[in-house]
Amino acid sequence: MVGAASTASIFIAYAWTRRRRKIARNERPPQQTKILRPPGYSLHCQIDDLSEKFSFAVMQSVLAGATFGMICSGFYPLIEGLVLQRFTYAQMSAPPRFYLIYASLLLAMSTLAWLIASVVKAVQHHRLIQNYRFGLRGEQAVAEALADASVAEAGYVVFHDVPGDGAWNVDHIVIGPGGIFVLETKTRPRRTPTRKQPDQQVWFDGKKLQFPWCYDCKAVGQAERNAGWVKEFVAGFAPKNIVVQPVVVVPGWFVEPPDGNWPVKAMNAAYLAKHLAIYSKRRFTSAELQPLIRRFDERCRDLEF
Repeated sequence: MVGAASTASIFIAYAWTRRRRKIARNERPPQQTKILRPPGYSLHCQIDDLSEKFSFAVMQSVLAGATFGMICSGFYPLIEGLVLQRFTYAQMSAPPRFYLIYASLLLAMSTLAWLIASVVKAVQHHRLIQNYRFGLRGEQAVAEALADASVAEAGYVVFHDVPGDGAWNVDHIVIGPGGIFVLETKTRPRRTPTRKQPDQQVWFDGKKLQFPWCYDCKAVGQAERNAGWVKEFVAGFAPKNIVVQPVVVVPGWFVEPPDGNWPVKAMNAAYLAKHLAIYSKRRFTSAELQPLIRRFDERCRDLEF
C-alpha cells in the first residue's frame, strides 16, 4: 500500500508541476479561432476514452490476480498439513479456525470474481478499440477520396464528422452544384466467403448491404435518418428545391450495382468522386450554396487549437 501510494503521489506531483509551469509561462494557443473537425474525430475521441478504460481494466486485472494469488498461498500450509496428517479436518474446522478459513474462502472467491470481471472488461474494451480504429481508417479513406482535385474543381465543399443534435455525428457532408450529399461510411474487413459471392463484392438492393460473410441492414436506415436531420438543419436558409442525397460508402469494396436507382445510393470510395462529378452540372450556384457552407462551417468549427 505504501508503494502504491508513493507511485500515485509521483503522478499527482508531476501533473501539478506541469500545470503550475503552464500557468507561470502564460502558455496559451497561438490563435483563438477554433478549427474544423478532422475526419473520424468522434471515433478518435472514443478510442482515447476506451484506451483509458482498457488500461484501468488491465491494472485491475493485475491487482486482482496478485491478491488472489496471495490469498491462495495462505491455504498452502492447511493443504500440506492435511496431506501429511499433521492435523485432521475436524481439528481445522473447529472454532475459531472455522470462521477464519471460510472467511478466507469467501474473500478468495470474491477476488476471483473481480479478476474474471476485470479480464472480461479489458477484452471487451480492446475489441472495441480495434473495431473503432478500423472504422477510423475507413473514414480517413473516404476523406482522402473526397480530397481529390476533381471534387474541388467541380465546386464541392466537404465537411467531416458533423455533430448532430445528440451523441452522434454524420461522417461526411458534401455541398456543391449537385446539392447536399450525406455520406455514411461502413468499413468491413474481407473474410472467407460463407456464400457463393466474390470476396471483394458487396451486393446492394436498396435496403441492405450483402457482404460475402454478413449482412448490414442498418446502414440504409442510418443514412436516411442522417439525411432527414440535414434537411431540417438547412431548412430556412437553403434553396427550396435543394437535393439531399444519402449515400452509404464502403471503402475497399466493389458494390454491385455501383449506382442503382434507389433513394439511398451505395458505392466505394474510389467511385465517389465520379458520382459527384455526374451531378456537378445541377442548377445550384455558388452564391446559393454559401449560406449552407457558412452554417456547416460554424457547426463543425468547435475544436480548440
